[in-house]
Amino acid sequence: MMENNRIYSTFKKFICVILAAGMIISTSACNSNGSPQKGTDTGEGSKIEIEYWYGLGGTLGKEMDNIINDFNASQDRIIVKGVKQADYTETSKLLQAAIASNQPPAAVLMPPEYTNKFMKKKALQNLDGYIEQKKDFNKDDFIPVLLNYGSGSDGHIYALPAYATTHILYYRKDSFKKAGVDPNKALESWQSLAEASKKLSVKKNGETVSYGWDPMYESVHFIDIARAAGGQVLSNDQKTVTFDSPEWVESWEAMRKWINQDHVMKFNFGGEGWEFWYKTMDDVLQGRTAGYTGSTADISDLDFNIVDSHIQPGWKDKPAKPYIDAVMSSVLATAPEEEKAAAFEWISYLSGTQENSKFSINTGYLPVRSSCREDKQFKAYVDRVPAMGVALDQASIAIPLFVDVTGGKINQAIKDALDLVLIENVPAKEALTREKKIAQAALDEYWAAK
Repeated sequence: MMENNRIYSTFKKFICVILAAGMIISTSACNSNGSPQKGTDTGEGSKIEIEYWYGLGGTLGKEMDNIINDFNASQDRIIVKGVKQADYTETSKLLQAAIASNQPPAAVLMPPEYTNKFMKKKALQNLDGYIEQKKDFNKDDFIPVLLNYGSGSDGHIYALPAYATTHILYYRKDSFKKAGVDPNKALESWQSLAEASKKLSVKKNGETVSYGWDPMYESVHFIDIARAAGGQVLSNDQKTVTFDSPEWVESWEAMRKWINQDHVMKFNFGGEGWEFWYKTMDDVLQGRTAGYTGSTADISDLDFNIVDSHIQPGWKDKPAKPYIDAVMSSVLATAPEEEKAAAFEWISYLSGTQENSKFSINTGYLPVRSSCREDKQFKAYVDRVPAMGVALDQASIAIPLFVDVTGGKINQAIKDALDLVLIENVPAKEALTREKKIAQAALDEYWAAK
């Protein structure tokens, strides 16, 4: 990273010398309210190089590299240099240091929690002016809840969604058929799924060898369940932690009993990194569980000759309230003006219909524009992989992910409560009440500092 900073610093000095010599004219600059200034363009034969930071690896990282290469080849004014970090957390930490040293990248990729953090610090560029002048941008084409992740309390847009995810259900077709269970009826509510899980579970010598369901061990998924029951993480004024409410207690206590007492459901936890996640997928693909709750990103790793998909269940007669999350691209406010204009061109390209469809096809993540449904390649993909169509159907009813203003302390309290309930078999009321005190102290501290 230090080497990258030296290269970046040298490059900026080089640009300054060239500008002073009058060899190029800078591209569209941006004034303080986010509106690009008129009358400037890139000199013939010149290029602007910008850095785009992202904490992606594996398939995601490779696909991002591919799209960066496509963008660089699609025009001759801007060169995007991808700079990888290990994960989003590392990106956030390095970005904080880069801003402090006045050497920020032009653009960065982060989830809403980090995007919100830097937005509040006024580190991100207001994009409204760029959006207004880009005639083919079509802001209304974005899935509204996703674009809202990049909107500040002042109503301005500071980030664009790059890709999205939500949790849907995956189930073994043969297991449901053998047990005589209609998936459409069984997956309507958590209560009907629990009843179906009794039929789907297989016992030998008094021990369960195959379970009915695996609710993925992720706190965001259990927040979905509590919200479906009518619960909220915080009060409407955002000043009181409410995850000890009757709705939370009822839903989490039911999950505890189905898993730890009735043994019709199970979950995997522990291990290195995402080991628990892949164990869960293997359990279903290898017949040890009839189904599980997973991410749309799992689509590329599943065999749809074996499994099918369904939207999340509701709670009793209440509708499902699944979260939908987006990873956001932002432009840094203190980057040089010509780099900010170039960075906006890049992130709008990344979130455009064609490239967004391509990213979704190759990674399993959700596209962020409604028009992707009409993209020829994407339509053919949904025909081949109906699970993506299910995910898009769920996106139409999904609600925003809870964004923790305390920097993760409330989310950690929820996760700790989940550990108590599912791993240590502590009654939900006791676990949630205990952790609510910790979360409330963190929230009080946040508001006291405002």
